[in-house]
Amino acid sequence: MTNLLFQLLPIFLYFGLGALLKRCALADKTHGDFLLRFVFFVTLPLLILTSIPSVTLSVDTILLPFINVLVNAAALAVMFVLTRSSWTDNRQRGTALVNAGIQNNSFMFPFVIAVFGQTGFANAVLLDLGNALWMASVMYLVAYYYGGEQHDPFTMLKRIAKSPLIWSLIVSLTLAATHSAVPPAVAAIINPLAQMTSPLILVALGLFFSLTLTNLRLTLQIVGVRMGVGLAAGSLLAWLLVADPHTRAVIIACSAGPIGFSALTYSSLAKLDTSLSASAVSISILTGLIGIPVLLFFLTIYT
Repeated sequence: MTNLLFQLLPIFLYFGLGALLKRCALADKTHGDFLLRFVFFVTLPLLILTSIPSVTLSVDTILLPFINVLVNAAALAVMFVLTRSSWTDNRQRGTALVNAGIQNNSFMFPFVIAVFGQTGFANAVLLDLGNALWMASVMYLVAYYYGGEQHDPFTMLKRIAKSPLIWSLIVSLTLAATHSAVPPAVAAIINPLAQMTSPLILVALGLFFSLTLTNLRLTLQIVGVRMGVGLAAGSLLAWLLVADPHTRAVIIACSAGPIGFSALTYSSLAKLDTSLSASAVSISILTGLIGIPVLLFFLTIYT
């Protein structure tokens, strides 16, 4: 456990740095938004390019996006049943469904890199491909259905098609399938930027973090479904469908991840309950910071 804590120590330090900068009024959520955008458009695509080509494609890796979709679908289904007979209004129900149905794999990337290395990160990225497609289609429609507004269901799909993450993943998978690698001269230029991904994500999370809570009962219910049902579904699917123990461990760890920031974005765009969404996202992050290291400890023992 001590060795694992030393591996994960930088994660808490970078997160704490973000929270400290916010506390000292040296930075705020707008700076966190910029950092996440910089990660999304620059450092994460480069990290994908330096990691995925070394992966040996197999049945296990091909299944990863579909497993992530099934995990999200399980959490969404359970939340749908739980809110069907409850007192929540339509906007609150939509918010609960959106938050339960979107996973924050970017939160998990630093943990996966620290414990499972580049191969583990590559598997986490392939999982996140399923999460991105699910988020851009099903969850987009759910958000606007409960928000009561009509929107083009293909708008987000068009945005995803233009995403640098998707294109970097396509290039990386092509390199992996052809047993090629990024040219050394190019790798020397992009590697320093790629290695900034984890610290920047964690500092941004610290800037976003808040313990201002709304509707604590429903907030805890949402977090419990997202992380608890996600963990149960991910564990079941990993043991049923995946042979490699290290790949199974990455699936299980990521399935227990917190609520994705896109849930808050969707809640805002669809005019759902943003206060409830912000509370659920923050509590899930705090739960992840405490619970994920414990989960990783047991996963490293049994893999």
